[in-house]
Amino acid sequence: MYRLTRWLVCLGVVVCGGVFASTAAAAEFGQCPAVGADTGCQYLITVGPLGVSLATDPSQPSYANNLVGTNETGSPTDALVGVQNNTTAPLTSLNVTGPITFEFDGDGICDNASGVVPKGCQTPSGSTACGTDRGPCSFPPPPGEPANYSEFEDYAASMPTWSNGDVQNGYEGPTSWFSNVGPSPNNTGTVNFSPGVSPGGSTYFSLEAAPSQLPITTWLTATDAAGTMHGAVLYVPKGTHVQSTADLTGGYGHLTGSVAFRLFKNNTCSGGSIAAGTSTLPSSTLESTSMPMGVPGTYNWQAEYSGDMTNAPSETVCGDQTVVVPKGANVGLPSNHRCVSRLTARLHIGKVHARAVEVFANGKLVGHSSGKISVRIHKREQITVIASATRSAFGRKLTNANLFRQQSRTYRACR
Repeated sequence: MYRLTRWLVCLGVVVCGGVFASTAAAAEFGQCPAVGADTGCQYLITVGPLGVSLATDPSQPSYANNLVGTNETGSPTDALVGVQNNTTAPLTSLNVTGPITFEFDGDGICDNASGVVPKGCQTPSGSTACGTDRGPCSFPPPPGEPANYSEFEDYAASMPTWSNGDVQNGYEGPTSWFSNVGPSPNNTGTVNFSPGVSPGGSTYFSLEAAPSQLPITTWLTATDAAGTMHGAVLYVPKGTHVQSTADLTGGYGHLTGSVAFRLFKNNTCSGGSIAAGTSTLPSSTLESTSMPMGVPGTYNWQAEYSGDMTNAPSETVCGDQTVVVPKGANVGLPSNHRCVSRLTARLHIGKVHARAVEVFANGKLVGHSSGKISVRIHKREQITVIASATRSAFGRKLTNANLFRQQSRTYRACR
């Protein structure tokens, strides 16, 4: 509909089991290294601001799947578990529940008899010849583990003692130890982390069977759009309507609950917010209300899934969807007191030539330039430019509204 000269680049639609060797696929959760038959975590426990949830990677079998090597029958159950800390405080312990989760029997991480033994496994004497079922290897006791620590497995008496009197069972991860293990069949216990798992950090350990009774992890992502524009960062003129659309994945069964959308005028998505609508599940489209951006500033979207009886709540990452509405200013658009067939201008911010410019015609983004524009006018159009003195400002996704200025004028074509 609108054509820009060579100074503008048109955008988007503008025309211009008994198996020893691992058969696991690429791991979905890299918080765990390769162990036995696994190339990554079979289970991932995520601790976040909304609670604790559990996810499964179907491509990863039980890490101790060599039934001959582990002297077992039936389906292997040993589980490699990763922990991701998405809170703002160190994670020092985690309560775990599930049938026989803590009923350890000798085929832990370091003695899995099924394949890879991770770096760090050794005996108290320093030997790293690890891997056999009920072997003598484990990770060294982490700092903070109490002296004379031991679990009560039937094979514990055969495990060597570390210098502080601790007897590791080989299921502990490199920074973990167990406590509060319930009586047989050992369905409950506490995994302790020392040092604590730092915010944003992860670690891993193993259990005799899969953890359970945790809500299933869901992932919520979203994109924002203004007309035909969409992306992680949008620069829009004052008055433009923007909308967020979410995608909810993971979980189990038919997800219920709702997804609420909010806009924040800070980069932490905290404090007061602007409500932007709610979508109720099941729904074919999860989207916000179309919101007019009437006040200059930098806005961040956040969408939050409520969760249900089976599936855990989740939210989008603050900062993944940003809308920038620059303040108005005189950036050098020509006056509009007469008709024009082609609008040309070299734009500036104060005394500095604009280095990056977005151009809108009747609210639609039609291109961007390096400061000089030439736009053909068809009938009557409101031309808006957003200018920045920073080179390639929009490509860098700069979100500070103070780096940008906008100006709008309405022009009519000469007949």
